[in-house]
Amino acid sequence: MRSLDIDFIRSQFPAFSESSLAGQAFFENAGGSYTCKHVVDRLHRFYRERKVQPYAPYDASRLGGEEMDEARTRLAGLMNIHSDELSFGPSTSQNTYVLAQAFGQMLSSGDAIIVTDQDHEAN
Repeated sequence: MRSLDIDFIRSQFPAFSESSLAGQAFFENAGGSYTCKHVVDRLHRFYRERKVQPYAPYDASRLGGEEMDEARTRLAGLMNIHSDELSFGPSTSQNTYVLAQAFGQMLSSGDAIIVTDQDHEAN
């Protein structure tokens, strides 16, 4: 059985080579997590070249829309769901608020939503 190559994995995360972060560990929450270089590179390219309204008939817009579609398709595949079952939003807190508003319209007096200690602290 192959062992996990920790050095290779660490090399995929630019934050681990950032001297100002050396010797620290960050356990606040998922929103504060550092991303791998592939995500950083994609976001950098998107903000540098394709941060326009998607799906218009010019290259930056068309390519931006295609990348958004690719992200939805790949993430849905990773989660083994249909792409129309996937929702993107600005933050866990905002997504939870929108979901609560949607469910609130279906709830009746006496219905309950159970929130556990495992859920996001904003709940």
